[in-house]
Order: sequence, then C-alpha cells, then structure tokens
Amino acid sequence: MLYPLSMFCCGCSVPIGVGIILVCHLVACCFYVASACSNLIFHVPLFTSAWSGQMQLLYTAFSLVGIPTIFVAMWGLIMRVEANIRLYLFYLAFSVFVDMMAMVFYTLVRDPCDTLAGILLSMKQGSGSARSGEAFMCGTFRIVSYLSVSAMVLVEVYCIWVVWSLCEDVHSGKNGPELSELMPSKNAVVQKVKRVPEGPYDD
Repeated sequence: MLYPLSMFCCGCSVPIGVGIILVCHLVACCFYVASACSNLIFHVPLFTSAWSGQMQLLYTAFSLVGIPTIFVAMWGLIMRVEANIRLYLFYLAFSVFVDMMAMVFYTLVRDPCDTLAGILLSMKQGSGSARSGEAFMCGTFRIVSYLSVSAMVLVEVYCIWVVWSLCEDVHSGKNGPELSELMPSKNAVVQKVKRVPEGPYDD
C-alpha cells in the first residue's frame, strides 16, 4: 500500500515541496510557449525548433492549459483547498504520461544516435579507427540517454507522489486549517487561556 510522504527531499515539508514543483512546472510551461512563439512567429530557432509545426502548436496549447491550472493549484496550496491541488495532480499525471511517451519514442523507437548525425558525419568518411570511434560514441550516447530517461521518469513519478501526498494530507486535515481558525473570537479565547492568574480566586 502506498502511503503519503511526510517530508520532501529528506528535509522540507510537503507543502514546500509542492510549491517548488509548481514553480518549476510553471517555468517549463512558459518556456515551451516562448520557444514556440520564437520558432513560429519570430523565426528564431530555440529548444523546440526541431519539432514539426503541428507538434509545437499542440504542446503549446497543452502548456497554455497548464499555466492557469498551476496558478489555481498555487491558490489551493495557500488556502489548503483540496480540489485545486487535485486538479493539478491530474494535469501533472497527464503531463508525465506525455513526457514518458515522448522519451520512449526518442530512445526506443528512434535511434538516439540519429541526433549525432551532424557530429559523426565526418567520421563516416574516415578510416576504420574513425568508424570505431563512431561506434564507441554512439554506444556511449545510448547508455547516457537511457540513464537520463530513467532518472527523469523517477523524478516525475516522485513529483506525482509528493502532490498526491499533499492532497491526502489536506483531505485528512493534517495540512488543512485548524478548527481554531473557524472560531470568530479566537484571539480573545487564546488571550484568556494564556492570561496568568493574579490570585488564588482569579477567574
């Protein structure tokens, strides 16, 4: 059985961890939108310039949906609203699914060595030692690609676990507002409890 986390990264609280995840995801969404605008509107190649125009527009639309979802989740994090955070949890899970499908495609379906075609083009025209060097670089690049994909998948799944943990904590009341916050005269009650008695018959 999966249990909610009690802390984030062995030191921070779960709400702080969710806040870090939200900020990082917001930066990523804004970066993809800016990259698509730079490639398609201003014709300045950026990170997603190798993607097709349809793929850039599709992922830009997905990122634009994510930006208000993240802001809603931030408000839910501040006010401890479970519905807002759980809505972001669904969006995050779908984002991880899309990223995993893309990583599987570029590492298993398409040969990772294809991205080194420009670098290795001169080696293909060389001698046998050059071809051996090409094979070594290609094998090394494949291993690094597989390790990087595995690490990214673990990080993304951990982020889902952290957000889900906060949803469960808010649902059970661990990170939600205390009952004392609902008292209209909370300050007066607290002052009365904390007041030091002045004598044996003081009320």
